[in-house]
Amino acid sequence: MHSIHVRKLSYLPVAALILSGSLLLAAPSASAVGPPIVQSEISSPSSAEASQLLKEVRAIAYDLRRDAATLESYTFSRLDWRTHADQLSLAKQHINAIGDRLESLEAIRSTVAPWQQQAIESIIPVAAQLAARTEAAINHLNGNRGHLFAPEYTDHLSTIAEHSDQLTRSVNVLLELASTQEKLDSLRDKVAAMES
Repeated sequence: MHSIHVRKLSYLPVAALILSGSLLLAAPSASAVGPPIVQSEISSPSSAEASQLLKEVRAIAYDLRRDAATLESYTFSRLDWRTHADQLSLAKQHINAIGDRLESLEAIRSTVAPWQQQAIESIIPVAAQLAARTEAAINHLNGNRGHLFAPEYTDHLSTIAEHSDQLTRSVNVLLELASTQEKLDSLRDKVAAMES
């Protein structure tokens, strides 16, 4: 018999850090809410590693967004619970892969550029919500295979899709902002060289 019983999402330790408040201490104050202040990337191995990890998060988030949209579409069809289980398993794998990268980012957060610190702080809560909702959907499916149209379950699927889209957009904007800042810095260097 096909079973969806899965281990807990490995990303949840990062979620626990958020909920315990250890990451909240580094969050910007309410008066600092707004777009991140991008400064040129520090030429350090940590910043280069952080940029690479953020690009990997973006690539995985694209896959997660696609899989989450597929999951959400299941709320309008009469598919077998095993189809739901397979798609939830894919989403879980993507969330765990993102969680692995976020754990690595959290480990080097204090040594990276300010824009990278803000990126980490802004995407961790969204990823934690994704993990929590995916786990809740899996738990529902484990206990209620015949109730695929229950509002609680369909709400989990919709929220997974919304949060995966939000995560993708956030990482995209942050990386685009950093790229734009690098171009601006390069142009400033060229202007300074011309004036010398």
